[in-house]
Amino acid sequence: MKPGSDFFRHLSWAGLYGAVLLLSACDLPQPPPDLFYKFDVMPVGQGPAHLLTADLNLDGEPDLVSTNAKNGTLTLLYGKGDGSFHAGLTINVAAEPTMSAVGDFNRDGVPDIAINSRGTERFLVFLGKGNGKFLKPIPTRTGKVPLNIILGDYNQDGNLDAAVTLTFDEMELYLGTGNGHFKKGETYLTGSRSFSGVTEDFNDDGHLDIALAASSSNASSVRLFIGNGDGTFQKPKRLAEKLVPLAIVASDMNDDGKIDLVFAAGQGDNLYLLTSNGDGSFKDPVAFSAGGGPFALITGHFDPDKLKDVAVANSRSSTFSIVVRNANGTFKFPTRDYVIEGGTVLAITSGDYNHSGMSDIVVASNAKHTIEIYLQRRVFTN
Repeated sequence: MKPGSDFFRHLSWAGLYGAVLLLSACDLPQPPPDLFYKFDVMPVGQGPAHLLTADLNLDGEPDLVSTNAKNGTLTLLYGKGDGSFHAGLTINVAAEPTMSAVGDFNRDGVPDIAINSRGTERFLVFLGKGNGKFLKPIPTRTGKVPLNIILGDYNQDGNLDAAVTLTFDEMELYLGTGNGHFKKGETYLTGSRSFSGVTEDFNDDGHLDIALAASSSNASSVRLFIGNGDGTFQKPKRLAEKLVPLAIVASDMNDDGKIDLVFAAGQGDNLYLLTSNGDGSFKDPVAFSAGGGPFALITGHFDPDKLKDVAVANSRSSTFSIVVRNANGTFKFPTRDYVIEGGTVLAITSGDYNHSGMSDIVVASNAKHTIEIYLQRRVFTN
């Protein structure tokens, strides 16, 4: 076949077109490096809906608490310090627990656990013994269908209090007495379905405030309750209206000493950053990308730079995503995604589980009743 034939002309154009495609692909944004590897998979109770990291037995190693909604249990996994955990210890709690919180309710220096019970309309406090075991629970009756427990000393008496959000438009305050029991305080309207909330001093007045993610379709917003320091709160401000906030975290994202807010939205598969002005007000929300169905999130240093990053559990795409920061403070796109074999990822937590000096990640599969432990690859030097 001669070089001037139609075949060679077509071949030349095809080669040129392929080269153009290759150059275009090289110009496309690239995801962050592959920062994590799957280290282990462990069983927990049925339907893990929430995860947290804390040193429950005071041995200096981070432990895990899995709140399991389907069989009404907590699974406690005690860390060995090398990224692995002892087999889970199961505690029967109450019907439909969906979140837990750790604090010292009786001021003995030992971590205690509080959990909600949607099915029995109460929250329970398990006082710790200091050896990883707990006393029988102390129940506190709440309003209908408690969702979230946000712990803080809201009246500044030295005892830990609890703000409890309810499914239908309310947040109830329970003032701690210092022994695991509580007295009922004020009730506030919130907008329905406040699944997530955080407490910090957002206006730098020395009193704790509360920010809630209210996801109801007709009144969605971040509700900011400014604390008076006596266990009461001012009428809430509404931020990020109509963006359907589902999960929210508080973190100083730009290292200016002011606490910012990051939340996952129930529409558009987006995350949003609300940068604090330090006086209880925030700049307009800045959107950045997540995975499919972002449902829970954490912040931390997930790559070697000094900027805080975001990790998000994506319920619909059965992944978790790492969203790292650019040098100018924006968020990198695309994200680095990690597929969870069990699917239905509803919970995520972070800690240095192997003393590497880097933040590792644990996620839960609600469908397979397992947790997956991801450790950072040691490919960078600080």
